[in-house]
Amino acid sequence: MAGIIKDNEWKKVPIKEVYLGLYDGPHATPKPASNGPVFLGIKNITEDGKLELSEIRHILEEDFPKWTKRVLPRPGDIVFTYEATLNRYAIIPKGFRGCLGRRLALIRPNPQKIDTRFLFYYFFSEEWRRTVSQKTIFGSTVDRIPIISFPEFEISLPPLTTQCKIAAILSAYDDLIENNTRRIKI
Repeated sequence: MAGIIKDNEWKKVPIKEVYLGLYDGPHATPKPASNGPVFLGIKNITEDGKLELSEIRHILEEDFPKWTKRVLPRPGDIVFTYEATLNRYAIIPKGFRGCLGRRLALIRPNPQKIDTRFLFYYFFSEEWRRTVSQKTIFGSTVDRIPIISFPEFEISLPPLTTQCKIAAILSAYDDLIENNTRRIKI
């Protein structure tokens, strides 16, 4: 690990420097449907960074264009909660067809500047959690992070090659944990 991380290569940058777009979900809820595209909700993002799609809300096919007018989630985008239940993040997988729900936002990383998996793992770091905690607006009903100031939140960023190495190591550990969990269930 000593050959991978060199503190003098890391720099603090506003998060807006590493993404192509930041979008929040609609501030309304569509009519429910028995099938069709997924309307993602907070409950669909687990604390450990997975999309949980066993209980989903669907929207009508004809309503889909309206609910994806602002953004159509793509593989590699990172969805996150910004209100009520904070600090939940997940990467949109291949094959996902749906839209953002209330209290969710999406960040589309710029692959020229940041490794998506690195940013995803960074969101679980102590440093990021401190940043979110410091920027949280505590309300009488729910807490939230202000999406309007989110672009200025700072992240610590190593060179892209270092990001890829760190993400590869952490992904390998995640894969091992997932494999072991599956084996234990069997």
